[in-house]
Amino acid sequence: MSQIDIAPSKLELESRLEWLLPRLQQKINDHYTHQRQGSVILGKTFLTDIAPPLLRVETGRKYWKLVKESRSEYGGRSQTVYGFVRISDGAIFRAATWKQPETRTKGAIRGYLLDEYCEDYFTQWGVIYDI
Repeated sequence: MSQIDIAPSKLELESRLEWLLPRLQQKINDHYTHQRQGSVILGKTFLTDIAPPLLRVETGRKYWKLVKESRSEYGGRSQTVYGFVRISDGAIFRAATWKQPETRTKGAIRGYLLDEYCEDYFTQWGVIYDI
């Protein structure tokens, strides 16, 4: 009896990532508006971002890197790695550094893109720490 290869295609994974990005952006936007409500205390304002951080995807050889980019009202810009997704199978990883995912721990994979509730593997700050 031969085994059937049921690995997801790159097209399926790209489609799922396109479906997921607006949902993750909404999590970030909700957190931003909630946080923004308390930015004025006793007539003082704090240095804040002018808009919610934007989530974008950078494609590498093995991974899609999800990058969260913030812009301040004074023209500053900062970027953080939101997480990594392996292109071959849709595995979701936390970031170890700017360039690579955390793969050296026992439970490095936090989930898969094709899981039914894959958006639950993410918070407004990035990939969940532990399952």
